[in-house]
Amino acid sequence: MKKLISIFVLSLLFASCTFYEPEMRGGENFNLEKLDGNNVNFTAEANVFNGNWFAIKVKPSKLDLYIDGDYVGKIHLEKKVKMKRKRETHLVAPFTAHLEDNALRTALSLAGKGDLKVRLKGKIKGGVFIFSKKLEFDETRTMNASSLRK
Repeated sequence: MKKLISIFVLSLLFASCTFYEPEMRGGENFNLEKLDGNNVNFTAEANVFNGNWFAIKVKPSKLDLYIDGDYVGKIHLEKKVKMKRKRETHLVAPFTAHLEDNALRTALSLAGKGDLKVRLKGKIKGGVFIFSKKLEFDETRTMNASSLRK
C-alpha cells in the first residue's frame, strides 16, 4: 500500500511540472564534413537556452527535410545531445542527410537564390532522467542561401 501511495504522489508531482520549450539564442553555424553520393555529413552548432530545472537529452532521431516546399530527404541526428538545466548551452551536433535522387542537384541550384525556407518535420526522441518521449517537431526557418556555399 505504501508503494502505491508513493507512486501516486510521484506521478502527481511529475504531472504538475511545467515544461518550458528550449529557445535558440543565436550562434547558428553549419559545417559540411563529407559529401558521399546522396549522403551528406555535417555538424550544426547553436546556442540553446533551457529554462527548465532539469537537463534535457535529445536522442538520435530522424526528420524529413523540405526546402522551399519540396521534399529533399531525411536528416538523422547521430549522437544524443544534452541541454544543461537553467543555462544557455553551446550545442554541437553531428547529422547525416540522406537525400533523394536529384536532391543534391536541386540544392546546388538553390544556392544561387536569396532566402530559402527550410522545414524540418518529424518526431524527436527526448528524455529527462529515466523518462523518454517522442514529440512532434515541425519547424520552419528562413536561411540565406549564401551559407550553403561555405
